[in-house]
Amino acid sequence: MSRPAWRVLALVAWPLLGLAGLWGWTELRSREGTEWLVPVSGYDPRDLLRGHYVQFQYDWPGVGSGRLESDGIGELCLHGRAPKIDSVTPAPTGAERTPECTNYARADDLGNYVPTGLLRGRVYVSQDEGRKLEKQLADPRLQAMVRVRLRPDGHLTPLALSFRPRPAEAATGE
Repeated sequence: MSRPAWRVLALVAWPLLGLAGLWGWTELRSREGTEWLVPVSGYDPRDLLRGHYVQFQYDWPGVGSGRLESDGIGELCLHGRAPKIDSVTPAPTGAERTPECTNYARADDLGNYVPTGLLRGRVYVSQDEGRKLEKQLADPRLQAMVRVRLRPDGHLTPLALSFRPRPAEAATGE
């Protein structure tokens, strides 16, 4: 192969190798962390003009969404053993991690819900399961749970919705 052909091949190969490396790194990074189940309170049905997503509000145990919003809480400490959250406590933004807080969630600086990353989330829903999920979300007898992955750096990624029976007193409103 002539020298100019090698140069052309190198010019094409280096960017492709760089993109492949970047893809591999982000794929590996996205799979880091611990999975937790977080209750969901409110939801917005799928908006077909914006894609197949279900948007929802997290219902963190022990911290109401109103408090998160009004106090501007940007970081939370999750207590419990994955995947079950026993309680959640707010942590001041920028606080150093403490030995008591090994599962630290923070609102992302980037994304669709800045600065409300700990208030709201969204999950992709395929067209096949969309109608089924909408019915389940509207059923007052079911409690929606979102499975999230919490990375060691505090980044929270919603993965999927699941459902469990709502306790009797919560379903009837008593």
